[in-house]
Amino acid sequence: MLDKALILTPDGLRFVAVHQTVVESIEAWVERGSLSREAGGILIGSHRGDHVEVSDCTVPMRRDARARTLFDRMDGGHQDAAMRAWQCSGGTDTYVGEWHTHPEAEPVPSLLDRWTWARIMRKSREPLVFAIGGWDSCWWGLGVDARVGAMRMGFSGSDGVGRRLNGI
Repeated sequence: MLDKALILTPDGLRFVAVHQTVVESIEAWVERGSLSREAGGILIGSHRGDHVEVSDCTVPMRRDARARTLFDRMDGGHQDAAMRAWQCSGGTDTYVGEWHTHPEAEPVPSLLDRWTWARIMRKSREPLVFAIGGWDSCWWGLGVDARVGAMRMGFSGSDGVGRRLNGI
């Protein structure tokens, strides 16, 4: 059930619902300062036709590589979490995308981000969600047909969260 959700859309036709707990997890991993490091994980949820519901996420794990301008998901625990979600949901919840942070106020995808996402999308027939958390906002994109487009606020079940996360 979505009592508090961030609702995003790339085109007004498709919608992505992001549970509040996922938004809060991403926000909690954004670091500031000269020693800050990127963090990240996978997004877990379900595909509902052209729409996506993001209900959970993983967070950085012990074997992941974290640096000021890099997060490399290397720990097998992320895959294990996706498999557990699949099994516990009877095959409805699965991997639906990736998230990571940038140590900046208004994050934008880097060339490395876009290259990595293109590689990930070649393995998926379903739309995938990509998020980059920053100090003041979060950039959200939807990958469809090997192209990632930025999403904007559709509406929100939570007061102000959508505006804050999208810099609106």
